[in-house]
Amino acid sequence: MGLLTGKVALVTGSAQGLGAGCATAFTQHGARVACVDLNRDGLERAAAELVAGGAEAIALPCDVANREQVDAAVAATVQKFGRLDILVNAAMTQRLVRFDRSTEADLLDAYRSSVLGTYNFMMASFPHLKENGGKVINFGSASGTGGEAGMATYAAAKEAVRGLSKAVAVEWGRFEIAVNVICPIGTSPAHEQWAASIGPEAVAEVLKPFPIKRMGDPVHDIGGVAVFLASSLSDYMTGRTLFADGGRGSFR
Repeated sequence: MGLLTGKVALVTGSAQGLGAGCATAFTQHGARVACVDLNRDGLERAAAELVAGGAEAIALPCDVANREQVDAAVAATVQKFGRLDILVNAAMTQRLVRFDRSTEADLLDAYRSSVLGTYNFMMASFPHLKENGGKVINFGSASGTGGEAGMATYAAAKEAVRGLSKAVAVEWGRFEIAVNVICPIGTSPAHEQWAASIGPEAVAEVLKPFPIKRMGDPVHDIGGVAVFLASSLSDYMTGRTLFADGGRGSFR
């Protein structure tokens, strides 16, 4: 029996990176998973890999900023699996741009993919989550909590997600719905491309402030924290932010 046996999770941004890591970790602990992403090809590959490994998973292409598509994705999840217990909002468009060179479009893209997407899925999932009590796991960032050059629009959106999460945690506690946030640092295709472009010595320099001097593994390190927050082990936690970042955020 896994920590999530019998549970159904919907994970946005699950075509790759940290969202895919959470989806994989959930299936390893017995959950059935609806994988959601705008990247149809990557999404279908990710879901197919889970199924090939013996998991129950479906792929649901969706623009998280489009409420009709979000409603359809939630409805398809419940129709397929009969319930919805866990919602993970990992989808996010990230653009590295210095603030004085950023545009309104940069800010709006960040908000649409992160804040609006999180809002949409929380609203659409609420009727199902409150049936048996549920777990919502949203994604923040140390770029927002601690500040980081080139990440202003991204950081603004991520801090908005944290504010939304804390307020909704207060409102939904009476339904036994826990709403928590992970601020992660982990590997992803974008990170791997960046690391290859700057070389191992530059990567080592970046990792110097990290007490644990490596990037987090999407499944074990980030997905593991998500499994904890999705399981009954965290039933008395809500409105909190957990940093899965090798300790970096603790020293900023």
